[in-house]
Amino acid sequence: MMRIVYCIPQIFKPGGIERIVSIKANYLAEVYGYDVTLVVADQRGNAPYYPVSSKIKMVDLKLPYDDLLLMSLHKRLVERRRLQKEHKKKLTALLNELHPNITVSTFTHEAAFLPDIQDGSEKVLEFHFCKGHKRLMADAFKFRFITKLAYYFKCWQEEHIIIPKYDQFVVLTEEDKADWIQQISTVKCISNILPFETEEQARLDTKTVIAVGRLDAQKGFDRLIKIWKEIYLKHPDWKLNIFGQGGDKQKLLRLISILELDKTVTIHEPNRNIKEEYLKSSIFVMTSTYEGLPMTLLEATGLGLPSVCYDFKCGPKDVINNGENGFLVKENDSKKFVESVNRLIEDKSLREQMGNAAKSMSKRYSTETIMQKWNELFNGIIEKQ
Repeated sequence: MMRIVYCIPQIFKPGGIERIVSIKANYLAEVYGYDVTLVVADQRGNAPYYPVSSKIKMVDLKLPYDDLLLMSLHKRLVERRRLQKEHKKKLTALLNELHPNITVSTFTHEAAFLPDIQDGSEKVLEFHFCKGHKRLMADAFKFRFITKLAYYFKCWQEEHIIIPKYDQFVVLTEEDKADWIQQISTVKCISNILPFETEEQARLDTKTVIAVGRLDAQKGFDRLIKIWKEIYLKHPDWKLNIFGQGGDKQKLLRLISILELDKTVTIHEPNRNIKEEYLKSSIFVMTSTYEGLPMTLLEATGLGLPSVCYDFKCGPKDVINNGENGFLVKENDSKKFVESVNRLIEDKSLREQMGNAAKSMSKRYSTETIMQKWNELFNGIIEKQ
């Protein structure tokens, strides 16, 4: 029996990595019969946010990384070093106990030291971001100079020291693979899985646009709200629903108030039944500054919503064929973004045409298709041992 371990910070919060790891782990355990263990850094006694099969073992290492965010920079650096040392010690002991064939890092806390653990397992790095994401993060969040410098250095360290140590490096998009291929010979592209596999499809007959994601600088909801001001002036009967939580909520609410959009833009808490919200919408929009392969874009596509997205790095290029199942808009071209949304608002037949194309194209992200690629990858790695 194939034994596999997934390392992840926690699985009690809503998030793309948490969702995709849960889906994959469940499939490997239930369909392929793998012996799967989820190793979380700090679950804090919470139940998983997404369903986890009873066939999966879960081990909580109880390492409070989230507490670092409350500390001063100096104390944070010291405490993080201590946590990393403890993390490596605990994970080494666990892997030597479990004897997995493969250990997978989701490129979080354990990424830097996992390849150095000599437990006999092959080490796979699952990259849920895009090349240079820490540089993009530093720019998007407008970090101070010293912090930005640290992020730039960390990015260089990851690209040139950490990632090359892994037996297999897996990215989410062909766009990102092309950026890595000259540097990392072991790079392979396996996309995220379509979250909702259903015959259901949005009717596209409501005057509603939907956006979903964390309320922070990466997701660019401030850009979207400013864009919506222009759309609202022409289509005051349409609504924008944003679903998410995060540190920028109050700032975004103030922006909505300043732009006098209180009656047309609403920020909702994350919804466990987000599928129903997509089905009640007519257009999906996304103004992120960077991504890996956004699950929300796959969710919307799988339910037959036409999308309007900035052509940020990475994801939209792989999912959207411009003019077929949505519109790709050049980064920061807000005028074109407004025009694209307005065009879909004003032409229901175009919405339906693009929605049908989106639904059809989403099949390439089915669980069966993507998990077959993972199964082939894992078996291929073991055969080479």
